[in-house]
Amino acid sequence: MSDLNEKEEIEYLPYCIGNIRHNGVVSTSNRLIRPIELSSNEYKALLYAMAVANYGEKNNLDHEITEQTYIYLHKDDLGELLGLNKKNSINVAIDRIYKELSSRVAHFVIEEPVDDLKRKVKKVHSVVPIIRELRWEDDSKNALQIRFTSEVLPYFTRLANGNFTTYQLKDLFALDSVTSMSLYSYIVKNEFKYANLDAYEVELSLENLKALIDIGDKKYDRWVDFRRYILDKIVEEINNKTSLELEYDSIKKGRPVVGVRFKIINGQKEILIPQSNEKTKIYLDVDFNDNALVKELGAKFDMTVRSWYIYANDPNYKELSKWFKPEGCLTDSQANVIVNDNLFQMEFSTPGVSMNEFKKEMKYKLKNDRDFVQANRKRLNEIFGKEVI
Repeated sequence: MSDLNEKEEIEYLPYCIGNIRHNGVVSTSNRLIRPIELSSNEYKALLYAMAVANYGEKNNLDHEITEQTYIYLHKDDLGELLGLNKKNSINVAIDRIYKELSSRVAHFVIEEPVDDLKRKVKKVHSVVPIIRELRWEDDSKNALQIRFTSEVLPYFTRLANGNFTTYQLKDLFALDSVTSMSLYSYIVKNEFKYANLDAYEVELSLENLKALIDIGDKKYDRWVDFRRYILDKIVEEINNKTSLELEYDSIKKGRPVVGVRFKIINGQKEILIPQSNEKTKIYLDVDFNDNALVKELGAKFDMTVRSWYIYANDPNYKELSKWFKPEGCLTDSQANVIVNDNLFQMEFSTPGVSMNEFKKEMKYKLKNDRDFVQANRKRLNEIFGKEVI
């Protein structure tokens, strides 16, 4: 073999394999805002791949990770991080990741020099492809294999001298929505500024907050809708599933809300899963796209009340806990039946409110407002035709 070929063989790391799991970390450049339009599982798979790349880089200092480097995401490791533990459910989840991830792009903010003497740099927003190659459809299906593009690699490799943030995978992976993960990442990214404080405040304009969590500027243009359907859910999930505790106030300019002031309280708190009697049915609030996953995890469907359920002693209790519905509220499928009922619409609709707005508001109440459900429990059961609580 020639010297040239030997040189080529050591120019890059052929593959990265890391058994990262829940005790792992991932480091990314602060110039990376987020990959856009990703499902939570796709985002978690990308973060895990970046963590494996970080791990490979630390253990192979003389080799560079390039577009030619295959990063192996072992199925069992990825399944554990996604909260799955049955072969078929893991395959279903990774099949979905494989089909969607290859066409995704990432969003960056890049500072470039300018000739203007008043400014040294200008900020340029750049959208680039993430994946060079993705492999999964082999006979054994033991690992998802990713090759990243050269445009993306600098944002999570060779970061020693750059401006970057390190995240605990277990904290990011505890969150179910990409919007929650995006806000959580932003807060952690800015945490170093307030390292010695037990509590601090961060302000974001409403426009920047929507951009951060990838909500279109025209979507949820009314503050009351954005707060109710988006922001409250994000804050609740971060508070329930991570060590951060968030509070927020609106920032107004006259009457319109123009921004949000977050108060962040640092501290560790134990995340508890509620316990029930072993023979008690626990009903699940399952999105249609997740039906196959909960079925593979052993959940059963109760046709009487149109809802998936498990028993409290189910071996997959923890994996399925992400779908537990709030106590005393309805599941998504139950709420759909109620809000589409003509009698319910006649009794509960408000003059001047469109039918779409009415359904959206009522569905949220049925799924999240226990007091409203309890106050109207008898009537809801009559409309549904069965006991839905």
